[in-house]
Amino acid sequence: MKRMLITVCLVCMAYCNLMAQKPISDFLNIPGRMKSYYSWRDKVELKKNTPCTLLFLTKLKQYESEEGAYQAVMTAGGKQFYVPLDLLEDYFQVDVTDNETFWTMALLEMYKDYYKKDELAALRQELRQDAESYLSELEKSSLFYDDAAIEDYLQCQVLSLMPERDILKRGMAKPVVRLLKSAAPDMMMLGNGTLLVSTGLLAALDTEDELRALLLREISHYLMDHALFTIKQNVARANRAAFWGAVADGVVAAAEMALYERYDYYQPGLLFETNGVIQALVNEKITKRMGLDYSPKFEEEADELAITYLQSMGKSKDALTSALQKVYAYYKRENDVETLSKYGVYGTLEERLARLGEPTFSPIDRNFLTKMMGVVSFEAAMQDYNKQYRNAQFLAMKNINNGLACADDYLMVARSLMKQSNTPESNAECLLYLDKADLVAKVENVNITKMRILLLIRENMKVNTVDMLKKYQEQLNFMFQQPHTEEDAEWIAAEHLWAEKLLERIYLN
Repeated sequence: MKRMLITVCLVCMAYCNLMAQKPISDFLNIPGRMKSYYSWRDKVELKKNTPCTLLFLTKLKQYESEEGAYQAVMTAGGKQFYVPLDLLEDYFQVDVTDNETFWTMALLEMYKDYYKKDELAALRQELRQDAESYLSELEKSSLFYDDAAIEDYLQCQVLSLMPERDILKRGMAKPVVRLLKSAAPDMMMLGNGTLLVSTGLLAALDTEDELRALLLREISHYLMDHALFTIKQNVARANRAAFWGAVADGVVAAAEMALYERYDYYQPGLLFETNGVIQALVNEKITKRMGLDYSPKFEEEADELAITYLQSMGKSKDALTSALQKVYAYYKRENDVETLSKYGVYGTLEERLARLGEPTFSPIDRNFLTKMMGVVSFEAAMQDYNKQYRNAQFLAMKNINNGLACADDYLMVARSLMKQSNTPESNAECLLYLDKADLVAKVENVNITKMRILLLIRENMKVNTVDMLKKYQEQLNFMFQQPHTEEDAEWIAAEHLWAEKLLERIYLN
């Protein structure tokens, strides 16, 4: 109680002494110790390791030129003293054990910029408007992946890493997570606090620690205002309405190109989009518009903040290295030289990974893999929808190899193999995967039956093909008798027509 009273008295004295000055922060009360010997105006002398407390920051109206206007107000041994804000890191040592302390110390240097004048206010508002326009286009194009459980899981992870308050008083919102249907392993924080996480990224990662490491990078970009400073450096910006109007036109054009393509794989309740639509809304032009094409300096700063946070909380930096390696592996697997060579986050991946070094072996995080198994299956199906059969197989095999496969995963591997090969050996392998799909399927699956029909045709087994086609028609009839959507009815009718024509050809032969 006595110690608390002393602290309160010191704070009151500090504020009284500074009536002619301008405090530029809340009351911080961060305990620490001196890194080295420090002397202040011959009034205070402190030895290395002397316990001290950072009370708040202030801007002096009158000061010696060598001191600077921006000062940290400190106490030690019942005495108050100042440390120039530029030198605080050299003299003040803090043992970080919580989010608030970590982010307060990380953002201290930014106080000077924000309290001189908030020249970024108009630009911040423009970024928020751009974010809302972007989210509207994503919504209209059905590019959000709806899974309340996964979104809430990610939201909880973000909240556990964010500071409780807006330390710089910028009115920044707490991030809200949305899932994005995109194969590219992306994560980006928009100007209104919306954090977009792609299904491709969740499918690529293997542990919660990897996820948290990448979340820390985006939180660092957001709190350090990297997007604002990136845009501030841009020479010119297109008119907002004209820019987003052009984006909408591009989405319409991409959708019209795929309008007449029919997808033969039945996925009840799931809506995919073509790669054309995804690329019209997830591209370098849009990220640049919103200041997300960070410079190598900002990318390195985000890496360093994430690593420092992990180490402060007793975690290894290997989680970040491992996560970035998996992002890099995706683009190498895609042979996407352009993305890996462009300016920004992906263009510096090789250099950043070389600097971070090789990670140690990470234990399997089965809890995380189980949470993401549905996302992996969805991502595999979306790749199949977009005729990226090698990618679909790669993703489906991830669930299979982790012992988390559903019937659709086995079926997806069989489909991918059939699209890429036609040999007795590969067809036999497809049949084995279809048998496994049948074993784990909870209900009869029309897709398995159709795949068997196609394999029988390859083997020229007409009698067996006819029997399987009749079974397929019975399954379609049963589906039609159940509650279904208009799109389902159209698909069932088209498949009935396909089966009838195939039967006619077999009977004619």
